[in-house]
Amino acid sequence: MAMVQYPLWPNCCNECQFCLRTERIPISLDRQIKRIHNIRKNLDFVDWKDTFKDGISLLGGEIYFITNETLQNEFLLLIDDIIEKVIKPYQYTMYSTVTNGLYDPNFLFKVVDKFIDAGISTDRLDINFSYDLKYRFKSQADAQRVINNINTFHVKYNYRVGVQMILTQYLIDMILDGIFKIEEFESSVVPGNFLAFLYPHPIATGIKLSDFNFTRDSLLKVCQFLKENYPANFEAFVSSCINSSRFKYTGLIDNESGNYKQKPKLTYDKRHKNNKCGHSTLYQCYSDCDRCMLCDLLNFY
Repeated sequence: MAMVQYPLWPNCCNECQFCLRTERIPISLDRQIKRIHNIRKNLDFVDWKDTFKDGISLLGGEIYFITNETLQNEFLLLIDDIIEKVIKPYQYTMYSTVTNGLYDPNFLFKVVDKFIDAGISTDRLDINFSYDLKYRFKSQADAQRVINNINTFHVKYNYRVGVQMILTQYLIDMILDGIFKIEEFESSVVPGNFLAFLYPHPIATGIKLSDFNFTRDSLLKVCQFLKENYPANFEAFVSSCINSSRFKYTGLIDNESGNYKQKPKLTYDKRHKNNKCGHSTLYQCYSDCDRCMLCDLLNFY
């Protein structure tokens, strides 16, 4: 099984220190609309029934910080097509997305309401918010705004939001030192939602952050801690790491070529393999060695 990711545009309402966008120059309104049109056409050339039966993911940049009414309407037409061509005809396909949550969430609500009004259960939505303890926010007010939007979304839709945090060295140290308490965060800060850890992808800004990528020893220690104390969070982390390379294909990698019949494929960084184990080189993310993190996780698991 696999899912198709469509990167819409690199435009974003925040400049995180660890930005992972490989495409970083914002594009014009006309190009944003063109990309939406191309994705709508491409939906007809994807095998949603069998090959990509897990569904579709829309990503940015940030795709829900939209204030232009024309662009909002074009985006909602894309959602209509996704509902009719990807979700409704099949039993298990899902709509997946992630947002940084640093904005008025009303447009995100409009998107979700489209699915609900079409009779789509929220069980077929995979909605995630990004969060971070150190690098993402410019102020505590920004961090609190995201928390408020997560909790507002949860209450509005009775939905268990995935709160995604990159498992950085800083976060690992905070967990192992007992400063950041997972159970307390889930029960008191984002009650009813779920903390999901992600492994660190290469930083596209060129900034060197000393406590971003983790050491091998510290990852194994925090994995042991999670496995013993928070098995659901641990299993979600392992699954996310496995799925990142082999599960999530990209649709319309060359979005503006005019070739609407492109088949989804793994991006170059996912196809670029470690010659020792055959896993993507994205998993060589230790700060102190070039060992494959995924090999360690699979052995540990």
